[in-house]
Amino acid sequence: MIYFDNAATTKIYDDALTSYVQVSQKFFGNPSSLHQLGVDAYQVLTKARAQVASLLSVQPEEIFFTSGGTESNNWAIKGTALEKSVFGKHIITTKIEHPSVIQTCKQLERFGFEVTYLDVDSNGIVNVDQL
Repeated sequence: MIYFDNAATTKIYDDALTSYVQVSQKFFGNPSSLHQLGVDAYQVLTKARAQVASLLSVQPEEIFFTSGGTESNNWAIKGTALEKSVFGKHIITTKIEHPSVIQTCKQLERFGFEVTYLDVDSNGIVNVDQL
């Protein structure tokens, strides 16, 4: 079988799955809880954040773990739009973005943002003449 839906979900690497199962079975506490299982989970999460930060040459405080692409898109778009709104409220995107991007932009339109949705051609090239 050939799987063509990797944009929705992708098979996890075996090594990553093994590590995930081991950590999930041993450190299943809520990392926000004050009991020992929570403290242990928080320490594992903190170490993972530091490892990812090191790989990306950034500070651990710059690493955020989310539940997936939709939550990440929401954070990135809303966070940037609201933080930078003092400089303007115009967002430019394409008509072929992930639904979570389109829906977030539509929500921001209800809050007074202007959103330009650019067309793309059959090769995925953005029509910048629409700007």
